[in-house]
Amino acid sequence: MVDLGSGSGLDLFFAANQVGSTGRVIGVDFTVEQLDKARQLATDGAYDQVELREGRIEDLPVDDASSDCVISNGVVNLSPEKDRVFAEAARVLRPGGRLAIADIVTEQQLKEAITCDANLWAACIGGAAQEDAYRAALEGAGLQVTEVVANPYRFISDQALGASEKYGVKSASILAVKE
Repeated sequence: MVDLGSGSGLDLFFAANQVGSTGRVIGVDFTVEQLDKARQLATDGAYDQVELREGRIEDLPVDDASSDCVISNGVVNLSPEKDRVFAEAARVLRPGGRLAIADIVTEQQLKEAITCDANLWAACIGGAAQEDAYRAALEGAGLQVTEVVANPYRFISDQALGASEKYGVKSASILAVKE
């Protein structure tokens, strides 16, 4: 299993519990500080099945067709190269492998004023893709979307709430399978 943006560690360790002592989870992050934090948590929790690698989600340091599952929680929307992220996920997945993502998507295309706003990027809205484009990027990478579920999530700031209401910004869980 590969966890994109594993620096926070939580999803990585939930995955490690799921695969058990005979499985393997590879966490990928580009920040040394987050990797160090996750390595310490792995050591403290005796998670021997966890391996952490420095890298970007657009260029995964993982072998071709080597993974049964790729997971990501709120990281893909931070990449301006979503097509590349999904191509990389498809590359590392074995045939029949699964992709499970929780991310921020929109019902309508965002205006440049939103996509260029640092505060809305920090709120994970500025980089959100329109849901149909997100799905098309997944499918273009050879991944078949099997389920999309809206998550109960509410933004806090007035600016984020306004963008959410106007453009249909929402959290979604997306499941896909490599064809």
